[in-house]
Amino acid sequence: MMNYLESISEWGRYELWIFGNCLRHFDDNALEYYGMQILGKGNYYHSIHLKQQIVIRTFLNLIDTWLRRENLMQAFKYINHLNEIGISINFFYEKIILKYHEAHYKVLQKQNGAIEEMKKHAQTLGDYGYSVEAKALFEEIEKL
Repeated sequence: MMNYLESISEWGRYELWIFGNCLRHFDDNALEYYGMQILGKGNYYHSIHLKQQIVIRTFLNLIDTWLRRENLMQAFKYINHLNEIGISINFFYEKIILKYHEAHYKVLQKQNGAIEEMKKHAQTLGDYGYSVEAKALFEEIEKL
């Protein structure tokens, strides 16, 4: 997979989709390298709605993976990036997932009330029709 991604000079939606859905299988060095490549392509994804969504979800997957690996520095970098570029209300699900990840980050920092914050964001998704996703998040919270 890495050979394929390296052979493509300009990533399109397909390459972003591949990376975004398979990144949990990359080692830390590859994850950091490809993540930085995407960070450097801001002009690419600001113009078209579908590209924005793919890139935002890829960053959310990166954050999730770094949090699971307890690499707070890398997770924080992508949390900050998404906060800097801003996630519009057109991406409601993604905006709530970012808030969920921010709360997960706080849990790993041992901040009081962070688990409750995670539950609140999971419940918000459930309240707005994302019941399957909310259930998965509640199950994840129980394992923390």
